[in-house]
Amino acid sequence: MFPKMVERAQSANTSHTRSCQMESCNHPTREGKPYCPDHVDAHPYVQSILDTLAARQAEEERVRAVGSRAVDLEGLTAKELVLHLSLHGARTVERLSRELQLEVDVLRGYVHRLSEEGTVAIGRTNRGSTIVRLAEDE
Repeated sequence: MFPKMVERAQSANTSHTRSCQMESCNHPTREGKPYCPDHVDAHPYVQSILDTLAARQAEEERVRAVGSRAVDLEGLTAKELVLHLSLHGARTVERLSRELQLEVDVLRGYVHRLSEEGTVAIGRTNRGSTIVRLAEDE
């Protein structure tokens, strides 16, 4: 009736417990990982993600301060905006702001720059809101 509980024997292929590679940390790691949970941010892959997010935040700060001239068309936020429109279709600026979790003023900077490049088209709804769609959808 009840499944048998079987303990898995430790095989010769099972790696031994490793210690965190962070200097002065001797915490054990699990499953052969190079860093303990306290130092996982030292892993090169995690560091590359953190660097990408920091660059994104810095760009958004520049767009907030300078405007559309600071938009990097090859940056993460611009690509995310275009992808979002390609997946979900036309959106008002306010809705895009909520869905992408960007301040409206920052989003307007991206929309303005992408519009100048011909990537997106800007229009108006019957109620006067600004609507954004991919230019190829027109």
